[in-house]
Amino acid sequence: MLKLRYLPQSLLITLMLLPSTSSYAMEKEYQLKAAFLYNFARFSQWHNSLSQREYFTLCSPDKHFVDTASTTLKGRSINKQPIQNKHVALDQISINSCHMLFITSSTAANWHSAQQLSYKNIMLVGEAETFIKNGGQIRFFLAGGKVRFEIAPQKLEEAGIAMSSKVLRLARIVKG
Repeated sequence: MLKLRYLPQSLLITLMLLPSTSSYAMEKEYQLKAAFLYNFARFSQWHNSLSQREYFTLCSPDKHFVDTASTTLKGRSINKQPIQNKHVALDQISINSCHMLFITSSTAANWHSAQQLSYKNIMLVGEAETFIKNGGQIRFFLAGGKVRFEIAPQKLEEAGIAMSSKVLRLARIVKG
């Protein structure tokens, strides 16, 4: 009888820990994706000169991702330009300063409704299943419990970005 008396308290404690566990998992996944984004940028070349800007700007409409990326990529640079992580609205003025735009699954619907925007010279990376079909260039997906990615090289080229063959060999190549 003594064990049953503590059951509700044990369940409550367990339920209280669940959100923090999933929050921790999301944090780790965002750290990993930020590292992938850093390497995508390192092994890519923008046809317009990156040296025209003071920073290499990684943008996302997801504040939680931006905060995680800021911590993960602190002190890093792309072609001697420090990385600036920026929380942006999905409008033309906001994204014009971005070299890379990461669309998380929680912001995919907003991005999809902003399709009329011009993404020239912006690397578009997302998580949604239909991301590349809907105009994105690189998509993260989970396979066997691991983060993988697929790339549409033609869409990158259309945006004015060339991806190194070193990265393309690691990706699942798709047609846009």
